[in-house]
Amino acid sequence: MELENPLESCTVLYVEDEKEIRNYVIPFLGPRVKTLWIAENGKVGLKLFERHKPDIVVTDLKMPKMDGIKMSKMIRAEDPEIPIVLTASYSDQHHLFAAIDAKINAFIRKPVKVNELIRTVEDLAKKITYDRAKRRVQATMAQHYLAIEEEALLIYIDDEGRIKQINDSMALRLNYPIDLLVGEPFESLIYKDHHFHRYDSLFEAIGKGDSWHGELHLITQLDMELTFKATLIPLYDTETPTYQFMMLLEDITELVNYRKILKNELDETQDTLHEKIHFLEQYQNAINEGTAICRFLEDGTILKTDTRFDSIFGFKPNQLKRRSFYQLCPNIEAVLKRHVAEAIERRSILRKRIRCQDKEHVLHVADSVFIPIYKINGEIEEIISIHNDITDIIKLNEEIKTTQKELLYILGEVAESRSRETGNHVKRVAEYSRLLAQLAGLSDEDVELLSVVAPMHDVGKIAIPDEILLKKGELTQEEFAIMKRHALIGGELFGHSERPFMKAARIVASEHHENFDGSGYPIGKRGQDIHIFGRIVAIADVFDALSMDRVYKNGWKTDEIIDYMKKERGKKFDPHLIDLFLEHIDLFLEIRKNLTR
Repeated sequence: MELENPLESCTVLYVEDEKEIRNYVIPFLGPRVKTLWIAENGKVGLKLFERHKPDIVVTDLKMPKMDGIKMSKMIRAEDPEIPIVLTASYSDQHHLFAAIDAKINAFIRKPVKVNELIRTVEDLAKKITYDRAKRRVQATMAQHYLAIEEEALLIYIDDEGRIKQINDSMALRLNYPIDLLVGEPFESLIYKDHHFHRYDSLFEAIGKGDSWHGELHLITQLDMELTFKATLIPLYDTETPTYQFMMLLEDITELVNYRKILKNELDETQDTLHEKIHFLEQYQNAINEGTAICRFLEDGTILKTDTRFDSIFGFKPNQLKRRSFYQLCPNIEAVLKRHVAEAIERRSILRKRIRCQDKEHVLHVADSVFIPIYKINGEIEEIISIHNDITDIIKLNEEIKTTQKELLYILGEVAESRSRETGNHVKRVAEYSRLLAQLAGLSDEDVELLSVVAPMHDVGKIAIPDEILLKKGELTQEEFAIMKRHALIGGELFGHSERPFMKAARIVASEHHENFDGSGYPIGKRGQDIHIFGRIVAIADVFDALSMDRVYKNGWKTDEIIDYMKKERGKKFDPHLIDLFLEHIDLFLEIRKNLTR
């Protein structure tokens, strides 16, 4: 995702009564912004604001007809969030307090220095651009949640275990008005029986901000017990910051009642009370394992399905009877048949995640249990397969992962744009890291994870002052000490979450300046104590930094870079990783060529 240029995407209102100052500032500020409106006093400026709604206001303090303070207060009354920059020749407390009262974002002393004014406006524009990008991602997530809410049964729970919201479908299922449930403890909906301790793990998950999956027994307003399969998904609110939880539910009450149907069938098909009890116990155990049921013979011939199974695969009742269960899983038919046969031979239960196709050839993912049912003489009678369709949950997890990736990438680009380096720097570091991780033999999952979080390596630079971050030439010892803090700050930005993306981003941000010989920062880790993600990104970052022009240096020639990286083998860089890098240098040079503009 490319970030828009902060200044070029923002509109600015400039209010200044002195013509000489206007003519001095406008040629520098005008070409850098999307639109620049000019006013010679506060009264005209207020009219332009009401007509055009600019993103940023820059105003003088003392002007005829209406001064900058009065205009700013009237603008604030209409738009409390708009950034306002005040220029003034005064430094006494009276005007300073007036500016604070008007909630001025920045104060620039006259005579105005153009570079200071542009830098101030640019910093405000960066925040506006970041907020816009954040809102776009949040809007996309909101669309995903709305789509889910239309189809699913949902309850939103806060971090104290109270119901924050419940969608119409779930409220209707429980026969409650929504306003009677919002604010109430979620615990009040749980059916109170002597097995209440079974939900200890659920409330522990809410307390820790973790996910949870299991079976819930809830009670309706009419005191009817309903049974649900439930998945609790934590949603982290960066504004608060706290967790809220989305609980996705599936009504399996019909499935639980299925044991009555099975008992009736047993009455018709079995001869002795002993055999009835034997079958009833096995069927009841099978029902307790899942949500959708299919009974079939050893060769796969389907005997009976429940309504939930039929609906998942798009068939009407009894349409699947006499068909082969294995043909519903064309890509794994032979493998699944072999695994079921092995389970029968071992007289064991088979648990397996399978992918099946419905009537329209749409793929479904299910966590499945295959339970062989035996006659008293030990011969196989049939197989009961129990399926929990997790297709929607898988899709939701992928959407959440995608959104997290986009947010991380945006944050990486914001950090780079502030240090005036191109967005291609984070792209190159990501691709270098991906390739080196593959060469190092990391798993596909870790390779993908690292490529997503590698752009986070310098995110801590957001907190470094401009005069140090943008300085041309070498930094003093004091300045470099401040610059080094970006590694610690970057790690702290991601907190102590154990979620894969956040944990990996924290590692990369805090460890990419650690040296293999222990001479790096922020804490002087050495050798294998440095996470391999940090060791990989260290090589990728240095290679790109040396290759490109920066405000304080020109890019190096390729031969010079290779010589330097060879000399730092075992000092700055992991010997094994740097050997892999240099052995495949042509592949890294190709990435640099394709992503350099």
